Amino acid sequence: MKALLPNRRGRFFGVTFLSAIAAGAMIGVPSIAWATPADLAGSAASGSPVTTVPSGSSSVDGVDAASCLAEVSPHLVRLTGSDEDPVRNPVLLVHGWLSTAMPEAEVGPRPVTTSTGIANSPFSRPVEWSSGGDPAVDLRSLQERLSELPDTSVFAFDYSSMAALWVGHTAIAPALAGAIDCLAAVSGDTVDIVAHSMGGLALRYALGGSNEGVTSHVGQVITVATPNEGSQVASAVSILGDATESLFSSASVLAQIALPAIVGICNREMESDARVGCDIPPSARTVFAVAGDGGQALRAGSAELSSVPEWPSSLNVHAIAGDYRIHLTAGIVPPEIFTALRDAAGVFGLELAPVLDEEIEAGDGIVEVSSATADADSSFIARCDVTVDLTTTEGSATFGDLTEQFGGIPPLAGPCAHDRLFENDDVARDIVATLGASRG
Repeated sequence: MKALLPNRRGRFFGVTFLSAIAAGAMIGVPSIAWATPADLAGSAASGSPVTTVPSGSSSVDGVDAASCLAEVSPHLVRLTGSDEDPVRNPVLLVHGWLSTAMPEAEVGPRPVTTSTGIANSPFSRPVEWSSGGDPAVDLRSLQERLSELPDTSVFAFDYSSMAALWVGHTAIAPALAGAIDCLAAVSGDTVDIVAHSMGGLALRYALGGSNEGVTSHVGQVITVATPNEGSQVASAVSILGDATESLFSSASVLAQIALPAIVGICNREMESDARVGCDIPPSARTVFAVAGDGGQALRAGSAELSSVPEWPSSLNVHAIAGDYRIHLTAGIVPPEIFTALRDAAGVFGLELAPVLDEEIEAGDGIVEVSSATADADSSFIARCDVTVDLTTTEGSATFGDLTEQFGGIPPLAGPCAHDRLFENDDVARDIVATLGASRG
């Protein structure tokens, strides 16, 4: 993959601008230290690559369980039971961009100078809120809830070592197709799949093209925040880059060469192993990666997105999206001054309104609702209504309380944020109910 070189100055400037925003807002993106596949192996309780053949294994459509498990074991992680337990009604979790399926925090062999480590999988994070922002009553993670479904074996497909790359340019899709075939062979059942973000695009590749036969082994598909029509953040990097490139031309020659090169080095490192954090905050790491070729492929209208296969017509796809509606009011003067002016005008029977009074449809902060639900047979939209009133001291204080509660600024934090959707009780309940309904 090509790195971000000095002649890609537009991408760099967009990255510089968005990194400043993301550093305080995009809290949920996991931060991952260097680790090799062998370092990710652990006990079955914490998630371990599957290497043995459960009793009762056979073959399906010529796929032999004994051989397929050995072949896909670097990517297939068992999250419930032990390797010796039979596999029944498998549910396969597929993580997204720059993420992981490993549920336990570990530290790799590389020296870590920041608070990085292998992040908890989004599927294993405790549920925190409802869409309304209220604390959740049931704090069990999605992974825990799925493990309690009757006769259900939960697995994860982990491609974190390649998760910074575009899924259509790597071996991710063929490996995912192999994992689906293998679980079907081991269990004799179809495989239900929950895919987050770019994991949904990986699944579309796995089921399309020359791998169409895999579809017969798939039951219910649930996608969560999958950018079927692109990501607004990836598009914003290019737009901001084009708008500010002229400013960059006035910088010193050293800055024009050195700064984009630093971003390029980080991208090359992540493209060789997405679990490498470049020793920078996770939010900035994510925005850096948006400037790389994998991130640029996620722009709306990109050639890569246009090549993503359609969902097979026989498949039932249920899409989940986050939908932040932010009612923003703000004035051009400090809140205290605006309040005084408004009160003074009221003496004369005049009413002053803030300069800005808008409702912003922000999706999940990364992917718009229309993109996340495109081409689906059914959908569930987790809607979060947020009021941001910056015209009064009281309103500003309320917004401060909200950001403290959500651990960041909506729409990049909180129950409808892209990387926090699995911490939303409404989302977890919908996934479990959809899988239960599909099994009749």
